[in-house]
Amino acid sequence: MKTFKYILLATMLFGFILSSCEIDSSINVDPNAIAEENVKSIDGINSLLIGLQVNAGDTYSRDRSRIFSMFSWQMCAPPGIARAQPVAWNEYFLTTDGPVDDYWVITYRGVRIANDIISFTPDVFKDNPEYGNAIMGMAYAYKAMLLGEAAATYGSIPIEIVGTTPPEMVDQPTAYAYVQTTLDKALAAFNAGTAAVSRDLNFGGDAAKWIAVCNSLKARFYLHLGDYTNAYMYSALGISSADGSLYSFYSSAAGEQAQWGLWAIDEQETLRGEKYFVDLLKSEEGDTRLSTYFSPNSDGEYLGFAIHDESLYPNAVDPLELDFANTVRMKKYSTYSESFPLFRLEENAMIFAEAAAKTGKTVEAATALNLLRAQNGLGTYNGSDLVGEILKQKYLELYLEGQCWHDMRRTGKIPALPNGDASLSSSSSLLRFLYPQSEKNANPNLLDYIDANGDDASLCKWVLSTKYTKAGGMINQ
Repeated sequence: MKTFKYILLATMLFGFILSSCEIDSSINVDPNAIAEENVKSIDGINSLLIGLQVNAGDTYSRDRSRIFSMFSWQMCAPPGIARAQPVAWNEYFLTTDGPVDDYWVITYRGVRIANDIISFTPDVFKDNPEYGNAIMGMAYAYKAMLLGEAAATYGSIPIEIVGTTPPEMVDQPTAYAYVQTTLDKALAAFNAGTAAVSRDLNFGGDAAKWIAVCNSLKARFYLHLGDYTNAYMYSALGISSADGSLYSFYSSAAGEQAQWGLWAIDEQETLRGEKYFVDLLKSEEGDTRLSTYFSPNSDGEYLGFAIHDESLYPNAVDPLELDFANTVRMKKYSTYSESFPLFRLEENAMIFAEAAAKTGKTVEAATALNLLRAQNGLGTYNGSDLVGEILKQKYLELYLEGQCWHDMRRTGKIPALPNGDASLSSSSSLLRFLYPQSEKNANPNLLDYIDANGDDASLCKWVLSTKYTKAGGMINQ
């Protein structure tokens, strides 16, 4: 199914029901100003739902995904083919404008869409409450997902937004608690009785699949906080089959193209596989993900680009790995129409495995781990570091999906190549995005928060100075 991706919310609202070149007068009275009473309609809510799904997909798969993949050494921007912006990301350099600002704005645009759906749906669907319950459940689920990722990425964030009043900042634990409460509301809506929803691009309003997604989201955000008991409990109730995975959908049509596809094609393959990640994929013979993620060079070799100082890599740098013409090319997510995952079965399985291992259920943990290994052409794991292997397989599996950056900050480790110890610096708790310039300009509460808690420069020195050691860890130079 196609999504309808438009930049302006106004276009999102009426674009879904376009017929030839005319705008349906039942939902639009002015191309520059959608009347609220027309948004409060069946067509209006259905269009908002499409807009919310598009927003969530773009939020996950645009610069958030690229930056996280580079900070965690899955991808890099070789000099000579890259724009200045991604080259700077190789060095952990961010500014308060650009991607940091864009990610904040699109996240809270999605939260606004979700809030409107939640506000308008009970009245619009008062004669069809089952349909309304399904819509409400999805709106709460997407809102929670957007706010949970924002809390993970920025730390303290606004959660309650009313009109044009500048919102208050809350600390990260409070934000995560709000996310869990929001997911509870989603679960309550889905459990109250639902009807099919054709505008649901993933599941058509299937309540059972959405309940599983909500439980998986609860597990993800409990894992962020190191709450392994709750992460285990909710992942056990989470996504249990591939057709229960949550995606954002794209097509080759103009305006519906995938964010990674645009970068791979329109930006002339600006990013390439990083040596560390490619070496880790090659560390066990038979890992099928290597050929799924990347295309080899003209000699059939899989070489990652060594963007960082040669002394930082556990494996010696081949001279060919210093020339982007000899390195792997993007294969997965390199087309306009390839769907991007928001939450997959495999992530839920690795949350379950790690949480099970951390709570003493090692047999369950090993079983989940080995199912994923077998899926990717690998044999049974017989080593002694069960949790380390779970994190390694998750790092390799969730290619470009962003969650492994959160894992690295939470655990203080990056999956190690053979003979590497993978320790991170003790300052890992400070690793977060800078607050965006647009919010600084518009929200005096953010400025008050920064005044009381320290400015971005002191909190985010890691952005400029963090490097990996040869052992596979991170240090502040």
